[in-house]
Amino acid sequence: MSLARLEYHWYRSTDKMACSWCSKTPVIMQRLTDNSYYCSIVCFTAAWPGHAAQHRTGLTNRGGSRTESVKDAEGWVGLDVQEAAEQKWVEVADTMSYTPTTDDVGHMLKLACTPLSPDGQKRGMAKTLKTNYVIAPPSPPTPRRMLLVRNNVVVSVGKPGAARTNANRLGFTLLTYNVLAEIYATSDAYPYCAPWALPWNYRRRGILRELINYRADVMCLQEVQADHYENFLEPELAKYCYAGVYKCKTREFMGRYGKMDGCAILYRRDKFSIVPGGVHDVEFNAIARARHSADKRSLNRLLKDNVAQVVLLEMIAPHPSTRRQLLVANTHINASPEFDDVKLWQTQHLLLEIERVMTHHSGSTSAIPLVVAGDFNSLPGSEPHTLLASGGIQLENGDPYGLLGSLPLRHTMPLRSAMATVGAHANASAESHELQRMEPPYTNYTAHFVGTLDYIFYTYDRLSVGGLLQMVEDGQVQEHTALPSPLFSSDHVPLLSEFHFKR
Repeated sequence: MSLARLEYHWYRSTDKMACSWCSKTPVIMQRLTDNSYYCSIVCFTAAWPGHAAQHRTGLTNRGGSRTESVKDAEGWVGLDVQEAAEQKWVEVADTMSYTPTTDDVGHMLKLACTPLSPDGQKRGMAKTLKTNYVIAPPSPPTPRRMLLVRNNVVVSVGKPGAARTNANRLGFTLLTYNVLAEIYATSDAYPYCAPWALPWNYRRRGILRELINYRADVMCLQEVQADHYENFLEPELAKYCYAGVYKCKTREFMGRYGKMDGCAILYRRDKFSIVPGGVHDVEFNAIARARHSADKRSLNRLLKDNVAQVVLLEMIAPHPSTRRQLLVANTHINASPEFDDVKLWQTQHLLLEIERVMTHHSGSTSAIPLVVAGDFNSLPGSEPHTLLASGGIQLENGDPYGLLGSLPLRHTMPLRSAMATVGAHANASAESHELQRMEPPYTNYTAHFVGTLDYIFYTYDRLSVGGLLQMVEDGQVQEHTALPSPLFSSDHVPLLSEFHFKR
């Protein structure tokens, strides 16, 4: 059977958005409750009594046409979109999709879709769809500068836009960022976020802008939705010399593949290559089945679909003496607060896998520099954090489900948190003698939770911190209540560290 073809045409209105109170242009404010616009605070204030009357009479109408009684209740004198004189349009594109430009700000857009016969000779009736007025996106947040670090102390602030503090030292920059998967970015979860700032089509531009601006040599990303990685992040970042590997969560309790999230490690192709056989995926479900298959109660508690990646990279260099190897681990540990034992179990098994991979490639657990990054969903001083930072723990809360008794609850790698550097942020004081208390005030900031969940750990016998990306400004984070927001595309903030090889 022959299928009809579709013809697309996008149009921009010639009339520009006018003030809903005085009909002047340009406008500077939008009232999101009813899509009204104002050219000044004076007009907004003048219209406000009518807005209150609108709520009293129960006549709120989002985007629909208004009756005369509604307009009277609002004190409305500007022209309604639907009631305006015949609108004139100019064509701007003939593609299926269209991204508004600065020229479209203040105008409406219209899509006309016309079916054609397979031979293109016959045209059906066109269907049209109009948008609201296009509004300008907010300006990006203030750029974060690099902090120059020497001997684990911040000594100065770098210049705006500088990606490295010392390009002459042999080293690299590494970023970790939970980008907030679309499947979790709902209005129920983030009711304070403007509805237009939550969809992936808006947030992805801010995330891509951040990643490109930071220019990290290695990126560890979490909550990367499978279809977004394949259709957007991977091809877009490839334009900037990045290649990557992706690991989707396992599918015990998740949905179809494209709408599941996972972890991604991306690296600059001109800086690193993957060592043959150097990609190792960690599926915590598979480990749970191998170790707890005889105990259904324990197994059901452990099956959470979380994953990790362990990748062995080698620096690209003309001389063999500078071809350093680097092991990078990236993970997203289970988020449920009532599963603290599962968080610790997953963290311990990640460390065991790292030790196994190191031994496999080099014969020991200390021959290759290591960075472990990700969203550990664990606060500073928690058992998973203490295990990473201190090399071992004593259980304080017992083991009620019997998951931890057979684990060593220790590791042999000299790990330190990059962000626990004196002067890096408000918590990192020179007077503090406890590294666990020197983590940032937060890496996750929502209306219902503020705290540090994301970390970059490194082996301090092989690497030193040369620089850190300064923390975001609290005022900008709080400007729209919390994260995500029109300024920040995720509920987490990215962390970035510059490392130098010691030997």
